[in-house]
Amino acid sequence: QRAQALGLAERMLFDAPFKSLGTLLGVVISVFLMAQQASLLAGILGRVTSFVNSSGVDVWIMSVATESTDATDSLPASKVGAAAGTSGVAWASPIVQGLGTVTRPDGVREYVKVLGVEAPRYAGLPRSLAPGTTPALLRASGRMFLNWNDRKSFGAAVPGDRIEIDGKEAIISGFFQGMDPHSPYYYVYSNIDDARALTDFPLDRVTYIAAGVAPGFTPREVKANLESRIPEVLVRTSDEFSAMEKRYFLVRTPVGVLFGAGTLIAAVIGAAIVAVTLYSTAVDRARDYGTLKAIGARQKDILMLLLMQAWIFFLVGFVIGMLAFFVMRHLTPELSMAVTPKLALEVAAAAFVSCTLGSLVADRRVLLLDPAIVFRG
Repeated sequence: QRAQALGLAERMLFDAPFKSLGTLLGVVISVFLMAQQASLLAGILGRVTSFVNSSGVDVWIMSVATESTDATDSLPASKVGAAAGTSGVAWASPIVQGLGTVTRPDGVREYVKVLGVEAPRYAGLPRSLAPGTTPALLRASGRMFLNWNDRKSFGAAVPGDRIEIDGKEAIISGFFQGMDPHSPYYYVYSNIDDARALTDFPLDRVTYIAAGVAPGFTPREVKANLESRIPEVLVRTSDEFSAMEKRYFLVRTPVGVLFGAGTLIAAVIGAAIVAVTLYSTAVDRARDYGTLKAIGARQKDILMLLLMQAWIFFLVGFVIGMLAFFVMRHLTPELSMAVTPKLALEVAAAAFVSCTLGSLVADRRVLLLDPAIVFRG
């Protein structure tokens, strides 16, 4: 029976090809815009959390005043030892973070965030380093890692080039990858002593304590142990710290509202186009639907027929819309668009709901038809 309804739905759509093509185009545009808006927001949030997510740290310890990596304070360096001695902690390392101004080769001065990490673990350093770069290259005094993607801003920088931060020179000894924060700063890494010197960071303070989880423990268990042993600090697992970063960014900037509204508008556009087209088709085919009722079609049969038409638009429109989106994404790699299976499923769900709701507008018109309409002139 469903197969018959599907076949009849297809015939009705092909009988009005121009209206059907117009509806399909509307659904394609709706899917394309939803995917674009959602992926851009996901890409931006991925950049916002790139420092936390790329470091390989299990548990973070920080000041209770911390709201994000851009709104934080410092801790006494003595807390590193307390953290290292906590049950379930495999290792604990300090990280310092300071701001300065960097002078580019063209003379332009911009803000830079200097992150200092400690040998031999270098906890907090991105796990992905450029070919030829190893953490040991930070050991010598005055050495620094630059983001691989920032090389163009520094005259196609290569190892051995010098960089100036607040009038103090450092030597680029390597590059990190896979971390492109969404911020107004350049990010650089150095050993912890150089970071203190470059940013005048106090010797007895640290910004973060990075901790690793010992075998047999979970991050949540270690977090609870640290909170019990060092109650005057803020302890977060990596996932929780990442969520903090997203929340801070979405609350403090209009980005989430803008992209969320864009996605919603795209869904509404799809629903409106489907509703208008199917309603118009229902008016044009009033006698056909009346005939179906007159020969015994039940209300649920008519409802299924109308929904089948909407779902055909959804299925074909989703496939074409996503293909168009992936082509656009391939042609514009400079745009930060993150696509995951979850995001694709969410777009599919939104498109399905919008098409179904659009169909229900036409359904009411058809379901109220009097079968006697077929006998009227």
